[in-house]
Formats: sequence, C-alpha cells, structure tokens
Amino acid sequence: MFGIADNTEFLAAIGIANAPEETKAKLIAGIEDSAQKRLVVKLSERLTEAQAEEFNAITDEAQAADWLKVNVPDFDQIISEVLSEVREDILAHRAKVVG
Repeated sequence: MFGIADNTEFLAAIGIANAPEETKAKLIAGIEDSAQKRLVVKLSERLTEAQAEEFNAITDEAQAADWLKVNVPDFDQIISEVLSEVREDILAHRAKVVG
C-alpha cells in the first residue's frame, strides 16, 4: 500500500537506499508495519462504524486500497502524511543514535 520499497526518494532520505538488500528488506518491513499502524489510527478517526466494518471485511489489499480511495477522499494525502511522519521519526531517532 505504501510502496516504500519502490520509493527511492524515501529510502535515500532515511539513508538506506544503498544498504545491502537483506538489511534494506528488514528495515522496509519494519517501516511498513509502523506506517500501517499509523494509517489505521488516522482512518479510525475518519470512518464511521459501518464503514470500518465494511473495510475490515475486505481481504484483498488491492480491493482495500480501492475502497479507501472511494470512501476516504483524501486517502492519498493521508498516505503522504503518514510517510512524512514516519520519515521524520526515523531521522529524529537516527540523529540521536548517530549523533
């Protein structure tokens, strides 16, 4: 849904674009998980209970993305916000660790 593995700008911004593939894959999986959790929180603030139930019944990721684009008009903006938040958190923690 986030396409982080294909987002070379994002990977470069957080400093892992040239990391070994195995390392990059592990990091991307963690980033996607974090982004997914943030997305769920943001969506829970926007969906009605009936919409949430309808969405939760969808098992196919492509169908879920299509449903969200129809039922959450600013879905693409929310995705951008989530990725920005994740990027800023990564950079903030990286600065603390690296110095």
